[in-house]
Amino acid sequence: MWKSYLLYGLCVFTLLTSCNEEDIKLDASTVVDWFAVPDRPGELGHLLHKIYKETGVSIFVNDTLGYVEDGIDANGDPVRFYETVSEKYLLYSSVSRDIRFVLSQDTAAMLKAVNTIEKWVLPNLPPSGKYRIKSLLLVDSLLTEDYGGDTIREGGKTAWVFEESIETTPVGKLADIKNMDEPTLKFWAGMVLSAKVYNWLNSHCSDSLKVFYKMTNSDLPKKARTLYNLHDYKFYRMIDTGEEIDWNADWYFGAELWDHWRMGFLEWGDTEWCEIDPKDSNRWIVHRKALEKSCDAMNYIAAVYAFSDEEFKNLFTGVEYSEKCIQRRLYMKKLVDLFCKANGIIYQSFH
Repeated sequence: MWKSYLLYGLCVFTLLTSCNEEDIKLDASTVVDWFAVPDRPGELGHLLHKIYKETGVSIFVNDTLGYVEDGIDANGDPVRFYETVSEKYLLYSSVSRDIRFVLSQDTAAMLKAVNTIEKWVLPNLPPSGKYRIKSLLLVDSLLTEDYGGDTIREGGKTAWVFEESIETTPVGKLADIKNMDEPTLKFWAGMVLSAKVYNWLNSHCSDSLKVFYKMTNSDLPKKARTLYNLHDYKFYRMIDTGEEIDWNADWYFGAELWDHWRMGFLEWGDTEWCEIDPKDSNRWIVHRKALEKSCDAMNYIAAVYAFSDEEFKNLFTGVEYSEKCIQRRLYMKKLVDLFCKANGIIYQSFH
């Protein structure tokens, strides 16, 4: 019996090794570079091509990248295979979390986004390596698990950027970009940069990130639950008076009623939403969502790029309990500096 297995193995080995070098060569003319950005008519088309030729960074505003033809069908029509950027796999990348996007149809918004990227994002990229952005997909709205609730909720908050993808980074909020003031636009550009910076920090400075996360809970009593557990936390708001009442004060010691900067976050992870309390029609149940750790860190990475120390501090003029946010940004500034030095970046601030 063992002789039969041996003979079978030799046959398989012979078949596998019988292909010579000529058999496995690819014809270069049949290999399509889906990252290439051709020169297309119009201001936007020329700009996208110019950026690709000068930097190698592909910026896409459409999820259909192109097609190849492979013969003809029974009717004599060409058979075309289209390459698209899908929500689940993106381009040459797979993602494990839920993500959806809506493409933009507003050329003016696309132009503003691309000009912003050219001005502030591209000068701050590593010259080479895995932490240099390879391509971006600009979309009208980006829906992820991290923003808008533990599951993607209709009417929930849209995300700035999605950091999990390797080859193509989706960037959202083109629906809002034309109305952004300069500070918000700088923050948007900082969020584009934050995806790769966060991935590097998570791989090389995880202990330092833990220190950053602990700063969020630094002013909580020792027995309080971490603020990162507030994925969907609730409190009551009286309909007639507006009075706010803790839902679980024993867990968070009043944190339900804090504003996001009181917790040390720069934004909520979702829009606040309410429902009538089924047990008492005189009050609302108010739902809020704190940021995930990755989104929290990316917010502060963006703030390092977007604002000087003085500008960031001035944003909180007259805001009580803002010192935590100010100190967290200063700490993150040191981590961003480590990323820049390790990846050969000459840091260029937006201000």
